[in-house]
Amino acid sequence: MSPWPKNARIAVNFVLNYEEDAERNVRDGDGESESYLTGFPGFTARHGRHESCESFFRYGAGPGCQRLLDLFADFNIPITLFACGLALERNRLLCECLEASDHEVAGHGWRWIDYHHVPVEKEREHVLRTLDTISRLTKKKATGWYTGRKSYNTRLLVIEAGVHYDSDAYDDDLPYYLQYKTGYHLIIPYSLITNDCNYLVSPGWSSPESGWNNLRFAFDGLYRESAKRPAMMTIGLHCRISGHPGRAEALRRFIEYIHKRDGVWICRREDISTCWRKNVPPVKTTPLSSLPSLLSIRPLEFIDACDIGKQ
Repeated sequence: MSPWPKNARIAVNFVLNYEEDAERNVRDGDGESESYLTGFPGFTARHGRHESCESFFRYGAGPGCQRLLDLFADFNIPITLFACGLALERNRLLCECLEASDHEVAGHGWRWIDYHHVPVEKEREHVLRTLDTISRLTKKKATGWYTGRKSYNTRLLVIEAGVHYDSDAYDDDLPYYLQYKTGYHLIIPYSLITNDCNYLVSPGWSSPESGWNNLRFAFDGLYRESAKRPAMMTIGLHCRISGHPGRAEALRRFIEYIHKRDGVWICRREDISTCWRKNVPPVKTTPLSSLPSLLSIRPLEFIDACDIGKQ
């Protein structure tokens, strides 16, 4: 039996990463400009402002974001935004749009930076500030989190902050639980494979046609498997990457394609979290070997708030 509503075969979630204006920039006190997933391969960091790089990010915050939101509105699809707090702070018009929408807004760090070497107290401040900004500007409570370039402390800090799930994992096709001192934390794995970041890496997606084919093949494989076990597909997007016309058309083509299949549940990540907790709750007393292999809890990893700050 499927854990998804109406016995759906596959849950499909579109994630829009909103990072524009939170990237590295000397105007925000960084030592150099951004060079990671800038929207165009080949940009190198400069010890000063990089006008061309900043221009790509501005495109994402403007036309790119609008085009993708319009696309999802055409199909009445609710999506999940992984949003950086500072990026929302600098785009109040987007926040008004999100407040009036059914889209989920999850935390994505205060800045779009590598948190690996950020001191634990600073990262804690960023987590709480991001959650507060989402609540204050979009009137939505963030129940999920994804940093991406996380630190050793990130997961413990978001649990401490009361977040229901995080997606800082790539190690499974379905959600699973981790055990900590007072309960269980849900992991909804993310994907860098069905992700438009592949337009900017080599080998990767060389064209919109390539991107469409990769998404289609991944969906077809999961849909075939879903006849025997539950399936979940995440499509990761970025405004400055998929927000360009040709790539947006490839995405439209993919949405039209999956709409022709039965048993496809297009949902937000918070919907997956609610559904999984209800239908596949953690059962501490049940030996893993006796659980149905297709809906089993992963081996539990004990984590405790006392571990915060340990390296």
